[in-house]
Amino acid sequence: MADITAQMVADLREKTGLGILQCKKALTETAGDMEKAIEFLRKQGAAVAAKRIGKETKEGKVILASGSDAVCAVEINCETDFVSASDDFNGFTAKVAKVILDKKPLDPEALKGQALDGSTVGEVNTAVIAKIGELISIRRFTVEKVGANEVAETYSHGNGKIGVIVKLGYQGQVSDKSALSGLAKDLAMQVAASMPIAIEAKDVPASVIEKEREIGRELTLKEGKTGDIVEKIVEGKIQKYYKENCLVNQVYVKDSKLTIDKLLAASAKSQGLESIKVLGFHRLQLGQ
Repeated sequence: MADITAQMVADLREKTGLGILQCKKALTETAGDMEKAIEFLRKQGAAVAAKRIGKETKEGKVILASGSDAVCAVEINCETDFVSASDDFNGFTAKVAKVILDKKPLDPEALKGQALDGSTVGEVNTAVIAKIGELISIRRFTVEKVGANEVAETYSHGNGKIGVIVKLGYQGQVSDKSALSGLAKDLAMQVAASMPIAIEAKDVPASVIEKEREIGRELTLKEGKTGDIVEKIVEGKIQKYYKENCLVNQVYVKDSKLTIDKLLAASAKSQGLESIKVLGFHRLQLGQ
């Protein structure tokens, strides 16, 4: 059996927000496996929001940029919040975001070789590190191309701690594109606040739903339920999971009387459009 150290317990507490004894027991029961310990806690009914579990928090920012045919979000890390507020750091990040928009490289490694200021992104990155005296790294980025009958908007929260992109597609002749952009911006705020994992139910991986069914079934049995009622209760839990985690099924944060699918339908009607659909979204949270 693995030795359960104080650091392991502390790490699990940070990930789950639960107490020392709960975390120590979970780690003991799972031989120190962090992910299995989280699953164990959930099966015991502990209030662990698995989708919100992040890795070690780092300093830096999620930078957003928009161009004529695309939008992007890029996470760039540094060691201290002092540096993340500096002109040198922010000047570098703005240039990197523009390169991503213009060249659309596949990944951070490919980005390093792109031209920047008569050199390459990688070489400029090294020069900025030498000047500031602190490690600065381009951790990840995402690019969303925008085509005909599409609109994309971004939203930044917490001074760059969270960056969101939402892309909408529409059918018909739009009468007020600024209103459509405003809708995309509102949905980006929704994504920042409500943290959906998919656009709609069919986009949630089957393995995720099966795990939720397993956890829901164990909790229902612990409550003393038996027979056919067990599966009915489990199905109710799955439907609740969809409402909480699928963007179009979520309650609109700006109007609790609306769900996002109803908001989209109402917006399409007011614009004289056949439909408005969410084509994609990205939510980058610093250090997650």
